[in-house]
Amino acid sequence: MKLSREEKIKNLKKISRPVNPDAKWIEISKWNEEHADALEDYMIIAMRILSTLKEKKMTQKELANQLDVKPQALTRIMQGRQNLTLNKIRQIEKALGISLIKIKKQEDVKTQIKTTFTPVVISYNYTTKLVFEGSNSLNLEKESIKNLIIAS
Repeated sequence: MKLSREEKIKNLKKISRPVNPDAKWIEISKWNEEHADALEDYMIIAMRILSTLKEKKMTQKELANQLDVKPQALTRIMQGRQNLTLNKIRQIEKALGISLIKIKKQEDVKTQIKTTFTPVVISYNYTTKLVFEGSNSLNLEKESIKNLIIAS
């Protein structure tokens, strides 16, 4: 006899138990949600490693030996459960002869700084003191400076 949707839900409610708020799977699920972008990157890297291993007819164990890590550590990398350092990524790239990530170097970036000078006329009717950075000071006498150019 086929059960209706409502009967199925009723049966499930009978056998279900409240969720333990301290359950390990909840903690893992929250962590996965918070790190979804990184996990996606790990999986892309893992897929690239797997395809390269297949092309080169290499095993994960052989790669683990070249990287001087235990096969279990490489398994964690391949499952996206290992946080990869840049050093480890570079070791994998060197061992497989591939590029996994590209970082834009500073010399590729050109920075331009623009400065404009605005002429300003300042008239002083009394003696004043300008204090510059540190303890240096400059006394200005009446009309001793007629034109001052200020960088902005």
